[in-house]
Amino acid sequence: MHKLILALSLLLIGCATMNNDATLSQHLEQRDLLGMPQAKFDSAVAQQLLEFCIELNNQDDRNDPLKKTDLIYQAKVTDWTIVFDSRHPGNHDWNKIWPYNKTDEHLKDPNNPESNGFGPLNNAWLLVQSLKDPSVFAIAIRGTVGEWRSILADAYATSMPAYAGIEYPQNTPLPLVFAATPNAELHLGFSYASLSLLFDDDLGILTQLQRITQQHKISKLYITGHSQGAAIATLIHSFLYYALTDPNDRYGMKNTLNPAQLKSYVFAQPKPGNLQYAQDFARITKDNAYVINNDRDPVPQVPLSLETISEVANYIEEENEDITVGGWFNHVAESISFTSNTLRDKLADMFTDKMADKFKYANIDRSITRYFPASDEQPYVALADSLNYTLAGQLVPVFGLKKGGDLYPIGNAADTLLQHHATSYRLLIKQQLVKPYSVN
Repeated sequence: MHKLILALSLLLIGCATMNNDATLSQHLEQRDLLGMPQAKFDSAVAQQLLEFCIELNNQDDRNDPLKKTDLIYQAKVTDWTIVFDSRHPGNHDWNKIWPYNKTDEHLKDPNNPESNGFGPLNNAWLLVQSLKDPSVFAIAIRGTVGEWRSILADAYATSMPAYAGIEYPQNTPLPLVFAATPNAELHLGFSYASLSLLFDDDLGILTQLQRITQQHKISKLYITGHSQGAAIATLIHSFLYYALTDPNDRYGMKNTLNPAQLKSYVFAQPKPGNLQYAQDFARITKDNAYVINNDRDPVPQVPLSLETISEVANYIEEENEDITVGGWFNHVAESISFTSNTLRDKLADMFTDKMADKFKYANIDRSITRYFPASDEQPYVALADSLNYTLAGQLVPVFGLKKGGDLYPIGNAADTLLQHHATSYRLLIKQQLVKPYSVN
């Protein structure tokens, strides 16, 4: 047993290896750069959904006098129309620039991503409809924009329970289900952004889906996003699955579509939750959730993961609860993990209080009151103690080119997010996932 403990502890601190030839893989020819996507992965769908993300994420570039003539920032959409645009309800046009001048300063500028979002985290989204098959719809979630409210959603990088972790109002947990797997936890900032996008009574996803299903039957609903939008889209996929399978049909969605008709393609996904959340997401989505990440993109590496020894030792302790060495091992593990868990708890309490306070606005109030009457019994809330963030969904990698190569060259100015831009993903997907797979 002591050898097992020693080996496990070496693995935990990254000092163990299974063989001495660590550089062997560097000498092997990488034969799959043209990609052999999973059987149900559709590169054409991925390409089109990414264009919806470019419509949202590159709006500031299209408004920049120095960039507005560059077609790379234009969303290249065919056979889809905008049904709802939270930035400017009533808009149905792609790449639209609305008339706006200084006399309109008392109004929200629909062209400015820093002000055309809604809710305390300045979110925005689109609902689009296929012209080829009017029963097919897609939800696209905007990523981070250069404005402090949007950046806050990224910055609140502590965790909360995937069930009943969101408080509204403060100290009142809502029985929202993002995962049913025990110990599943979510990124706090992305979770509250999801709350705003889902429950705004006028501009929210639930409201708009209920409106559209009164007019159209939905046979398939795609969910997409880039960057922050990718993480939020993943959580919204989870929420909609559990909403559609809720036996009490709290959200009135049970007859709108089948959960098997939900499918997500997300790009440059920051880690939305911990390992248990990712396991739950894999269980409920199976072949219906894809994550396209660039190996040179730094954003999918955040938030940084911190797995404590106690997380790994938890099941060892359960299996060996009557054995002395198991109890001793868990005692040591808990002692080592205590500091990180204490820090996480303090951050979580502080961030949750601040976030809940920011959500005191009428459109959320009306919706929350309707879906969660005061007579509801308050749910039991588990303690969150994990920072073991990980990707959620089936990974479909693309491989970035150093300095963008000839495909998306960096140019003369520094560009710290060269590998992260949706426009870079557009080119990498076309180069590596669209061509037929072949080995010379």
